[in-house]
Amino acid sequence: MDKETLIKLAQPAATALLALSVMTLPITVKAYGDSVTVSGKIYVECSRSDWVPGGCS
Repeated sequence: MDKETLIKLAQPAATALLALSVMTLPITVKAYGDSVTVSGKIYVECSRSDWVPGGCS
């Protein structure tokens, strides 16, 4: 296969893969369950450049 043929096939292949990923998204999301629970302590750090009075920007 030459470069020209590969370029002609690249866009349809990319579109097909995108369609496949969009169609399987509900299955992927459902695999994680209907709810997500976060427990424990969560720490957020910011550098001096991100800090504003009251917290991080």
